[in-house]
Amino acid sequence: MPTPVSPDAWLDTIHREYLSEYIKSGGSTVKFISGDSATLASVQARVHALAKDEGYFHVHLDAAQTLSDDKKPDLHRIDRFFFAATESVDWRARTTEEARKYLDSRGVVVHQGRALNDIDGIAQDNGRTTTDLINQFQRELVTGYIKDQGLAIEFRTAISALVRTQLLPDTMTPTTEEVLLNWFAGRTMPGASAALKKIHIFERITRANARHMLVSFCRWLPRAGHDGLVLTLDFRPYEYKKLPRTRRQADTLQRLQEAIAARASWERLDALVAEDAADPSVSYSDLAFMQMLAQLRRFIDEIDWFERFMLIVLTTPRFYDDSSPRNYWAYDALQSRIGLEVHDVQRANPTAALVHLGGTI
Repeated sequence: MPTPVSPDAWLDTIHREYLSEYIKSGGSTVKFISGDSATLASVQARVHALAKDEGYFHVHLDAAQTLSDDKKPDLHRIDRFFFAATESVDWRARTTEEARKYLDSRGVVVHQGRALNDIDGIAQDNGRTTTDLINQFQRELVTGYIKDQGLAIEFRTAISALVRTQLLPDTMTPTTEEVLLNWFAGRTMPGASAALKKIHIFERITRANARHMLVSFCRWLPRAGHDGLVLTLDFRPYEYKKLPRTRRQADTLQRLQEAIAARASWERLDALVAEDAADPSVSYSDLAFMQMLAQLRRFIDEIDWFERFMLIVLTTPRFYDDSSPRNYWAYDALQSRIGLEVHDVQRANPTAALVHLGGTI
């Protein structure tokens, strides 16, 4: 196992070299770290604290956290990945704030107590005609979104329509706002298809367009008041492969023997026994495992698509052991991208794509 980097040293590097400047300037990166459960939990919490302090939108994606319908999150599907990454976004609040900022930047006063969608009242307060104010809003903000080629067509159409509904709500049922809020969450509702077609959205968010949607989300975040997107992904549920009980006991016995030979602590030995006690509540098939590896490889290869984006993948040291049932040696395309960097054989590089933070295989 390569020489580990201390969690403090790695976090200092991530903060100083990436969160403080590189990501804010438009850069993006994918990082893999390994460690024991306690180390990863601590690092994940501290990453999110740093991201919050630096003004990032930050989300932890846990592949073992079941959804409200008790289904697995299936983060190896890019559409599910997008929905999980944006689940906590308050699209209504963000677009309302954007509409307010636009009016304020143009010197249009919205008096306290005046509803934002009272466009007639706002126009009267500012000595404007309603038609003139609507035309300016449509021309400068909504049309500006539509012309932004850096955003996927579905994303810019949806966001521009949602911003517009904050000033100009409709009376149809379901409303455009209701339909779009459900669309962003991957949900459908009666009458949604016809409502979406009226605003020229003809597709749901699927595996075919979700990556472009995530790219667009990162590009849009500064307009929503964030410096970028920081995601931590707990990959460990994908590492687990269900084995026959006898095979699992044999593997555990071998690991115990190796740990004893290495003079491991009693705590480490107890942890190894506990790992064998029962199958985890959530596990993934071999196909899902390979799909997740392929997805992570695509994030690396297509990182220049993104702006202001950091993905940190949490793994165990066992994932890098070729004797484990599932390991990164099973997918050469990923292994060659994160494991073959030129490096100092005596001192680990905390800026490397793959960093080991200690722990036992």
